Formats: sequence, structure tokens, C-alpha cells
Amino acid sequence: MSVTEAELVKRACKGDSEAFSDLIGRYANAVYGAAYGKLGDFHRAQDIAQEVFVKAFKKLSSLKDPDKLGSWLYAVTNRECLDWLRSSKNESVYDPEHNENIPLHETAEDTWLRKELRNEVWQALSNLTEANRTVTILYYIDDYKIREISSFLGLSVEAVESRLRRSRTILKKELLSMVNENLNQNKLNEEFKKKVFQDERMPETQFRRVAMVESDFDDIDMYKTKFVNINLEGASFDNINMSKTVFHDINMHHAKFIEVGLWEIEIGKCVMGGAYFHDIGMEGKSNTFENCDLTGTSFTNCNLSNVEIKDCDISGLKINGVSIEALLENYSSNK
Repeated sequence: MSVTEAELVKRACKGDSEAFSDLIGRYANAVYGAAYGKLGDFHRAQDIAQEVFVKAFKKLSSLKDPDKLGSWLYAVTNRECLDWLRSSKNESVYDPEHNENIPLHETAEDTWLRKELRNEVWQALSNLTEANRTVTILYYIDDYKIREISSFLGLSVEAVESRLRRSRTILKKELLSMVNENLNQNKLNEEFKKKVFQDERMPETQFRRVAMVESDFDDIDMYKTKFVNINLEGASFDNINMSKTVFHDINMHHAKFIEVGLWEIEIGKCVMGGAYFHDIGMEGKSNTFENCDLTGTSFTNCNLSNVEIKDCDISGLKINGVSIEALLENYSSNK
């Protein structure tokens, strides 16, 4: 039995990030598409969408009717777009050069053709009224159903169908095919969820049961973050403040921590075989590893003077390249 949207909202309000992740999955391209319809730029629309979901996470508890989540997100999206337009009066609404991410190994000709296609798509869409344009984008960007679009925009099903008919009449078959293909190529994917959760304005997010395999966390503040029951295998943490962070029931096999502030952390019931810690200061009142598998884990240039290891498997653990077995043997022989 599928979980209702209202139930997901209630869970997200209690800090369940898996529930919030599901909500992002349902509405990411709707929010993004609505922003694109106003701004005409995929990159700015993604920035707006990220802003919307970060604010939504913080203010979700203020939503009186969880069944109205879609229309609430649309209202937030409208406000964010209007704020951007007010703050960018001297800037063109559509700028194909803005924040352009050029795919690896793309030739100059491919880049030109891609930009030309984006220009043509926006020129076609700009022939529609904003109301009809928004409906059209939502319909083609991620296969949203008519009823879903009507709920998101706060319109009747009949109004959505009418606007879609007008758009199809204006755009004709060939242009609709081009719009459909381009919108699908530029829609958001799972990477967008990571961007929201890694946003530095969400420092106290409780990450629960979210798959983040091989994720990169770089130069952000994750103070007091709680990671619970997550797969972080191969994840990389670089130049981050993670003080007072809690890791519980995590797969951190081959995870890397480089120049990370791990002060007063708690790590319990985690699999950390092959994890790598480099230039780590583990200061503060206490730092605890409890019931963890530390097999093959390496600590290099780390301050471990204030670390307590309880009931852990430490076979093969290395400190500055020397195995824990050799260090303990040397300690025993020098007593």
C-alpha cells in the first residue's frame, strides 16, 4: 500500500528525510518547470527549485493542510521567481550563457547546436501566454498527469485541458516534438536531491535511510547533523565542520574524511572497513566509536588523544601506516 502524501508531510515534519526525499521526487520537476516557465533558463530554474525545497523543509510544519502541498510549493516558487526578477532588473530574463555547464568532450559545434536548440525551444514557448506555457512545460517535462498539474497549479482539470489544447494549436506537431525532447533532456534527476540535502543551510538535517553511495560533501557546514541507517559507502567528506555529528547504523565502507572537524562525535553500529581519515582533529569532550567494524580503517595525521573505542573490531586498523597489532605489540614490549 503506497504512503499518502499527507503522511509523507507529517513524517518530514518530524525530521524523516526519506519522506522529504520522496516529496522532492514527486515535485522537483514541477517546481523546476514552473520556474523555467517564468525565467526561461534551466540553470536559474534549478537554483530556484533548490531554494524552494530548502525553505520548504524548514517551513513544512506551517502547512495547515498537507493535501495542499503542491499548490503551496507552487506559491513558494512564484514568490522566489518574483524576488529574483526584482533583484535582477538590469539582467535579461533569458540568458543562454548563464552558468553554462559544458559536457565533457563536447565539441564547439555541439555546444553551439545545443545552445541554438535551447534558444529555439524558448522562442517557441515564449509565443504562449505564461499561464499556457506553464501548463505545457509541466505536461511535457516529466509526464505529469492532467489531474496532478491541476492540483499543483490550483486549477480545474477542465482549465488545464483547455490551456493545453490552445498551446498545441499554437505550437503545432513539429515544435511540440522539439519542446518535449528538450524538456526531457533537461529535467532534474536524483542528483538534485543530493544538492538539496547537501545545502549548507540545512546543517541539522537528520539523514534517515537515504542512499548516498559515493556522494561528495565538500566545504560545507554539517554541524550537529544526524546520519541514521544510510548507505555512505565510498562517500567523500572534504574540508567540512562535522562537530557534534551522530553516525548510527551506517555503511561507511571505504568512506574518506579529509580535513574534517570531527569534534564530540558519536559513531555507533557502523561498518567502516577500509574507511580513510586524514588530517582530522578529534577534539572536544569525547569522541566515541562503539560497536563498529573498523577492519582495515586508516588514520593518518589525526589527533586520536581524545577518542574512545568501545566493543569494535579493530583488526587491520592502521595509524600513520602502522597496524594496530604492531602498535599494541610495541606498547606491550615497552611496558
